[in-house]
Parts: sequence; structure tokens; C-alpha cells
Amino acid sequence: RAVPYIIVVLEDIVMANVTQTQRERSFEKEDEFILLPIAPPVEKLRSIELKDGDIFIASWPKSGTTWTQAIIAHLIASDRSTWNHASEITPFFDVQSSWQEIDNRLEPAANIQNFFQKRGRRAWNTHMLWSLIPKSSVAKYIYLIRDQRDAVLSFWYHLRNQRGAGGDYQGTADEFAIEASRGKLPYSSWARHVADWSKAISDERVLFIRYENLKSDLSGCIHKIANHIGVTTVDPNIVAKYTSFEAMRADCSRYEPISVNWESGFQFFRRGRTGDGATAFSSTGNEALQADATKYLSQLPESTRLDLDV
Repeated sequence: RAVPYIIVVLEDIVMANVTQTQRERSFEKEDEFILLPIAPPVEKLRSIELKDGDIFIASWPKSGTTWTQAIIAHLIASDRSTWNHASEITPFFDVQSSWQEIDNRLEPAANIQNFFQKRGRRAWNTHMLWSLIPKSSVAKYIYLIRDQRDAVLSFWYHLRNQRGAGGDYQGTADEFAIEASRGKLPYSSWARHVADWSKAISDERVLFIRYENLKSDLSGCIHKIANHIGVTTVDPNIVAKYTSFEAMRADCSRYEPISVNWESGFQFFRRGRTGDGATAFSSTGNEALQADATKYLSQLPESTRLDLDV
């Protein structure tokens, strides 16, 4: 199956569309690049001009971006009657359809510009690494971290039920874990992603939130997020009412990706539980994930090491 990707060489931001076969051959030097879904040129994305109050919600896939996207939507557009889908508030940063090129620079697409003007504030959700995302002293960033095995398991369910380019994954959970541990999926491996964002652990622009804490103390996390982005007029408890897992699953048309085709019967809001990944993989899959975590996280300086149970 030939799925087009963009190779990003971190040393000089060189990109090339490749087939699956070429992608496999390239992994002899896997630390030199990551794979991204087709998107605008990364060097142009990195250099877009940010505005005061811009918000980025970031994570490795399946780690809480949709959940936090919903929270942000209710914080900066609390009147739910004014929007039909969370992407009107926090569109996906990493895809071509979000952008238009004007005078050799990237600007948000016209429909997204209209959404932003209506709200008076811009917010994006993304899976980009910290090293690849645009930076500004006036922007705010929120990074979501989920248990490695839970995130990988959820991503496996996602891609095996997603139809079309980038989906239709046919392998087992163990095979997926091995591919994930080797960075053969979009956005690099979980551990490499977390290690890259850990460089910002002391950056006051960045708020780190654990997926598990969203589960155990949703109102408390919403309060932290609201403070971080400077929203003081919305009650976190009201936001929590609309953004619990159960409420979002009951109102899934507001939140699930609208540009993706799914296998019949698949539920995007599947379980929303923690701990399922602990028993999902064989020793082979677990060892691959552990090796990836050790490779990228154990070498981090103590000052940038996150409190992770891996």
C-alpha cells in the first residue's frame, strides 16, 4: 500500500514525498527525521506570525487533544449555540486544508479566518513536535501526555478503523507497537515526541497536562487550562459538565474528526479509560515500547525529565 508521507529531516528541514517502500528503506537513519501526514511546508508553518493570545493544543496522537480541544472551545466560545463543531474554534494545524498561501507566506484558510474573527482569538490543535512548532512570546501552548501503552493501543484502534489514506491498518496490536516504537508512524514515536516537548518543561508558555488527570480531576484541569490562557469569566464546573467523556460521546458530532471516514460501527469515543494498554501487548510489544522510552527519556537531563511511569 503506497501512502504518501512527508519526510522531515530535522537537521535542515528537507522534505520529500515517499512511498511505503521508500519509507522503509529510509529508517536506517530514523533519528534524523520524523514522518508527517501531507501538510504545508514545515519551514513555512514554523515561521507563521503568531498573534497575542494564540493557543496551541499539542500531543502525540490519541493523548487528549480532542478532549482539550473541547475544553478550549467551551472556554473561549461558551455559547454553544454559536458553533457546531469544535474545529470551528480549534482547527487542525497540520493539514493543507487549514492554509492558503498569500505572497509566499501561509495564512489561515478563508473559512478558518472567518471562524477566528468571530471569536476574536485563534487556537489550533496539532501533533507537531515542540522543535517544529512556531514560537512566540505572546502564544500559549498546552501539551497533553498519556500513558505510552494506552496511547499506542488507542492509536492502533484508530488507524485500523480509519478508512482511506493513512488508515486501514491491518497489523496486530503487537506489530503496531513495534512500528510505533521505531518511529514508523506519523509524528515519530511516543517517547521521542514526549522527549522533544520536555525541552519546554520550564517554559512558562507551556502547560503540561496528564490525560489521567483529565480523567480523575476534570474540573481541576479545566481551571488550570483557563488560568493558563487567561480566561476568568467561565465556570470550570460548567465546562466540565459538557466535556466529560460521557457528555462528549453523547454529543460526538461536535467533536469527532469530520474529514475522516470510519469503518461502519466504529465509535471515535471508544472507552476513554486508563490502564487498558497494560494488558494489550505481548512481551515483544511491551519490550519494544520500553526500549523506545528508555532510549529517549532516560537520557534527559534531570531538569527536563517529566514524571512518567514507563
